Amino acid sequence: MTVVRIERDGKLAELTLDRPDKLNAFDDALFGEFEQALGELGADDSVSVIILRGAGRAFSVGWDVSRPRGNGTHRTAHEDWVRLRAHIRSFSAPFDVPKPVVAAVHGFCMGGATLIPVCSDLAVVGDDTKIGWPVLPIGGGMLGPMSLYQLGAKKAKELSYTAGSHMLGPEAAARGWANYSVPEGEVVAKAREIATEVAKTPLDMLEIKKRAANDVLVRQGFRDTLDSCASWDALIHTSAGNRWMSGTLGELGISAARKWYAEGGSLRESTSDSAGASA
Repeated sequence: MTVVRIERDGKLAELTLDRPDKLNAFDDALFGEFEQALGELGADDSVSVIILRGAGRAFSVGWDVSRPRGNGTHRTAHEDWVRLRAHIRSFSAPFDVPKPVVAAVHGFCMGGATLIPVCSDLAVVGDDTKIGWPVLPIGGGMLGPMSLYQLGAKKAKELSYTAGSHMLGPEAAARGWANYSVPEGEVVAKAREIATEVAKTPLDMLEIKKRAANDVLVRQGFRDTLDSCASWDALIHTSAGNRWMSGTLGELGISAARKWYAEGGSLRESTSDSAGASA
């Protein structure tokens, strides 16, 4: 594996996202290796608890939007849905691992990567960790619905509706998105401390406990919500507003587009006018 690392210490295993130069943004290689590594650790009876972390300055900033899009802008809704289902399966893989998974989140946790702690069993975040939504309203229907389970409807909707919105570690812990918020330099140590305590319980009991807890979430619609996320995201990608925002991003670049949006550029221009002008 080239973009993940696995280290073992007794009954603990640490899986590290290892693209620090890209802030652990997910490209095709990271999607594949992340899911493969979790599967291997999940099947390893010598491991009782898995810790997920990121190398460098961030846990992960989500999708790698710096890579060339190729003909991605011309995907059909069905092609987009198929692609998104595969990505969601990877981001949500911690939910299906039969043993407890502890997310150690530091620096930045953005966009699609926020699904990883949501689908992990436990999470530790740094006090200064920024847990954020995309800075432009591009895509949607994924992070908001899944956040309902930790944050409640009102806060999840606020974060979803407001581009560039975010939480810091203390708020994330207070709202139940994470178990603990600690100083940035203590995130991994706290995750190891928790994982060590959890690992004292026999593995077969841990697996039953996880299945029992996840069964409740499944009955509450957690799995159905995950499955529907790809449909809603693919649908919003076909909207005139999303095409307008994507076009603006492509024309201006990320820095200028962020400035344009923050200064209310989208309020001064009409989506329909922009769509008509580009037709």
